[in-house]
Amino acid sequence: MKRGRPDIEVSVSFLCTRVQQPTEEDWSKLRRVLVYLNGTIDEERVIGVHDLNTLITMIDASYAVHPNMRSHTGGLMSLGRGILHGKSSKQKMNTKISTESELVGLSEYIPYSLWMENFLDSQGYKLERNVIYQDNQSTMKMARNGRNSCTGNSRHINIRYFFVKDRFDKEEIDIVYCPTLDMVEDFLQNHYKEICSEG
Repeated sequence: MKRGRPDIEVSVSFLCTRVQQPTEEDWSKLRRVLVYLNGTIDEERVIGVHDLNTLITMIDASYAVHPNMRSHTGGLMSLGRGILHGKSSKQKMNTKISTESELVGLSEYIPYSLWMENFLDSQGYKLERNVIYQDNQSTMKMARNGRNSCTGNSRHINIRYFFVKDRFDKEEIDIVYCPTLDMVEDFLQNHYKEICSEG
């Protein structure tokens, strides 16, 4: 799945949380994944490059979708055509508001984007822009301004999640607004919500 089928990462991520106590519903969900794989087995995975100067990263979070009310993070990277890397995982902590879950999602996935930038640099390709797309403008303000953008509802957010601001200040990343309907990663997160709610 990691190398060949990033399109099923959300489903696999969810099913992996159900391994210890699976139910009949989980078996039904696994069967749907297998039917999907069987129906798409001949489709090719496309990985291409439109621009070796710009790395595109989309990060999104689904707020409080797990039974223990934890959120779920999804992220993907591209050089313009296809997905180079994707990740879908349950967040390791509970968050109080959706903006906080988005900030936690940013801090969980941005290290992969920075690693990819270093990898490309070591291959002789220097990025001009490392663009992080985000659909939550409050999260973008917090990531850019740190504590200065925190309101009464967000003062509790742990300072460790503001390392994103340091990367932004050093101009290692550029955080850009992307409407929810244009976020490829949002499609995967909405698919995750559907999987969780199926009965």
